Amino acid sequence: MNIKRRLTLKFVLQLAIAGTVVLLIAGITLFWMLQRFVEISITRNFATVGLEQLVDSSWIGKDGIQFTPSLLEQVKKNQGWLQSVDENGHVVSAYNSPDDVPRQYGPGELIAYWTGGQPFPYELAVWIQQKNGKLYTLVYGAPNRLDPVLKQVREGSFPVEDKQLVLPGALAGEISAAQAFIQLIDSTGKELVSYNKPNAVPSQYTVQDLALRTLYSERYGYRMKTSYDEQTGRTWLVGEPNDRWATNSGKKPLIPEEAEVLLIGSGVMFAVLLTLFILLSLWQAHRFGAPMLHMLVWLDSIGKAVYHEPVDRRGLHPSRTPAGKWRRRYRVFAEVMVSIEKLSATLQRDQAMREQSENWREEWIVGITHDLKTPLSSITGYAHLLAEPAYDWSQEEVRKFSATMLDKSAHMDMLINDLAMTYRLKAGILPLEAMEVELNAWLEQTLVQAAADPAYGKQRIVFHAAQKDVRTRLYTPWLERVVNNLTANSLLHNPSDTVLTVSLLASEDGGRITIQFADDGDGMDEATLSRLFERYYRGTDTASTSNGSGLGMAISKGLIEAMGGRITVETKLGEGTIIRLIWN
Repeated sequence: MNIKRRLTLKFVLQLAIAGTVVLLIAGITLFWMLQRFVEISITRNFATVGLEQLVDSSWIGKDGIQFTPSLLEQVKKNQGWLQSVDENGHVVSAYNSPDDVPRQYGPGELIAYWTGGQPFPYELAVWIQQKNGKLYTLVYGAPNRLDPVLKQVREGSFPVEDKQLVLPGALAGEISAAQAFIQLIDSTGKELVSYNKPNAVPSQYTVQDLALRTLYSERYGYRMKTSYDEQTGRTWLVGEPNDRWATNSGKKPLIPEEAEVLLIGSGVMFAVLLTLFILLSLWQAHRFGAPMLHMLVWLDSIGKAVYHEPVDRRGLHPSRTPAGKWRRRYRVFAEVMVSIEKLSATLQRDQAMREQSENWREEWIVGITHDLKTPLSSITGYAHLLAEPAYDWSQEEVRKFSATMLDKSAHMDMLINDLAMTYRLKAGILPLEAMEVELNAWLEQTLVQAAADPAYGKQRIVFHAAQKDVRTRLYTPWLERVVNNLTANSLLHNPSDTVLTVSLLASEDGGRITIQFADDGDGMDEATLSRLFERYYRGTDTASTSNGSGLGMAISKGLIEAMGGRITVETKLGEGTIIRLIWN
């Protein structure tokens, strides 16, 4: 698996895990908020929501029907009581039931108490539901504080001082203990008198406002009961705070409880997600940032010609264990690290080769300078002899001196041309104009001309032509120079009995052409072979022959490649050398 797939898999997996954790946290927060909303609903209106929850969460045990302890605790907290009644009106089980509550109900008795047709000291709520094939009837009772107070203020007559009722001590104490309030409004809904009225309760009502506050008391924080007098058109209002807002001051909290739950849940979720994000960022920085920073530092060191991998304070490579294996966080970048290692090794090797090439160039310049000075000294010497008036040279001596001067001049010209050619090839020159040639005939003629050189000896070049004509387009002056260079190398730098065999090979379709130069000379060692085509490497001393420049192989390789071919060498010390010129 390459680094792209590994990184993609890593990031996708991490995003999936992070997304799952975020969804889990959001789910837990949402579940908690829903639970709290249910608890608020139960506290606000246990007579409906709480009873339904009791039935849904109940189960049949060895002692009969069982209820969730937390819901029973809420019943006690509301100062209420609970009874389970069978189909005959018998109380099967009870919780926190006071002594003045019946243990059995007649068919009409429970309905009379429930609907208010018969006086009862508690507010009743009845829930009937079938579960697991059985019919459950739950009776929930809560203290009825408003009806007695409403009856007293409706039937009594109390003085008024500054729009405030003056109540007797017992009634005033009962109202204060219940944190209740009393209002008397006229037919227009305007308040006439009141007692213990909180600031949150309005002094003016519309028909809709009073109806909503009476039916949906949980929205406004106070449960109210009313009594309308037809003769006067006035209405008595008695209210008490819901349990969830019952405080020592009896005032409504600044933030509604639902909003408080929402704020707490959202705040906790945001804090947890922020913490998770910070931890994930630190982990990502440790997991991915540290290796990337290490690689950047390494690349920066490479830019400063320091090719070794950076080490830590202990002198160890942070990317590897003492055993030499990749550390876990570096494994995903293993391919990149290996590439940087190869780059470092290549640059280090190239730097060493450049330094070595500089040394070879210096040596080559010294050698070329010597090679140029030697024939130049000869030319200068003979020129001085010819110009010396004290001597009267014969025509034979003049011709001898002139021939020597021409030979040395030609040698200098060859050295200068070779040097110029190497720089032209380095600049990427192309052949002037390729021409169509039949290689069998052309190569045979070129080798005949080369074999005429007296320095090579006789019958040391053997030519094997292709079985059919081989026609191609090449720049023959360059190819001739390559042939002459390879011929000279084989015959001048090997023993005098070395034979050079030149073969022309061509594929059936003519798509591949090979000119092979094979000699049975001394061959070359690995060091010489590795430097054979380097510009400044001289495998032999130029003084060994008057025709050598030390640039022949570098020029030959450059010319062949400029003509679209390639050159290969096979050699072994003591077994000769095979050089192939190949065009595909």
